[in-house]
Amino acid sequence: MLRGLAMGAADVVPGVSGGTIAFITGIYDKLIGSLNKIDHVAIKLFFTGKWKAFADHINLGFLVALFSGILVAVISLAKVITYMLAEYPEAVWSFFFGLVAASAVVIGSQLPRGDWKVWLSFVLGIGIALLIVTASLINTPDTPLFSFFAGSIAIVAMILPGISGSFILVILNKYAYILGIVSALPDAIKGVLSGLKEGGFSGAMQQFNNYHLWDLVAFVLGCVVGLISFAKVLNWLFKNYRTITMSLLTGFLVGSLWKVWPWKLTVETYTDRHGVVKPLVQENILPDNYDSYLAICVAVAIFGFLFVYLLEKRFGSKMQDPA
Repeated sequence: MLRGLAMGAADVVPGVSGGTIAFITGIYDKLIGSLNKIDHVAIKLFFTGKWKAFADHINLGFLVALFSGILVAVISLAKVITYMLAEYPEAVWSFFFGLVAASAVVIGSQLPRGDWKVWLSFVLGIGIALLIVTASLINTPDTPLFSFFAGSIAIVAMILPGISGSFILVILNKYAYILGIVSALPDAIKGVLSGLKEGGFSGAMQQFNNYHLWDLVAFVLGCVVGLISFAKVLNWLFKNYRTITMSLLTGFLVGSLWKVWPWKLTVETYTDRHGVVKPLVQENILPDNYDSYLAICVAVAIFGFLFVYLLEKRFGSKMQDPA
């Protein structure tokens, strides 16, 4: 569950991948393997009442603990991270830059150096990541159907080390929208209960619509479908082309550093449906003020790097669970 908390915290932030946390903490293979077991055999065991066999087949205890941690982190940290990104963006992104850089070093250090296919996939990973992170935002509808699509795409990135599902939501112009619904979830639950008490089922549904909870339900369903489907692809890749796949993912990590660079210049903006002006196109720049705040940013970047690097050195070999 603690690993899930760390993954959830990472998944909330554009540019940082929960899949990276899963890999560093030694549960990546186990996660992909467990998700891959959600198949026709699991469905048959479930609907024939063989629930213990079903739980053993998909490693249910592990999945429930892990995703409980992710859920708790996403709900509890949504407001905190939103506030921190608004008030101290350079310091927060500096910390994330250190995390991602260390992740690339940790994963890359485990790859062979002399294989040209490894280097080719590494460079390809960098190129793909740069194409993704330099993409401009697009206008998309705020509907349950598109929320389902966004969830199914974003969750694929969330379980890939180096590719941030949250950033995919940024590109799809759905990050602030979904995060806003999640951060308002406690109020939404109170509203639905109040509506149920005062107006019955119709009152509850009215509050459900007011808080855009249908979009959240569709988003979660999209995540489930995308997660189970793509896990089978990843499982096949890891079984047959593990080294090349890990080299590609390392390239993703290195390429994503472009997005998490802390200092940016906004060259183009857009106005969202609430009338708020937001950045559309940004360029990486050097810091313009060499003061104590810059020193803090550098310090937290180093701390983020050392946190991941020393965590892997201290616990990496002990935390490698079997798939």
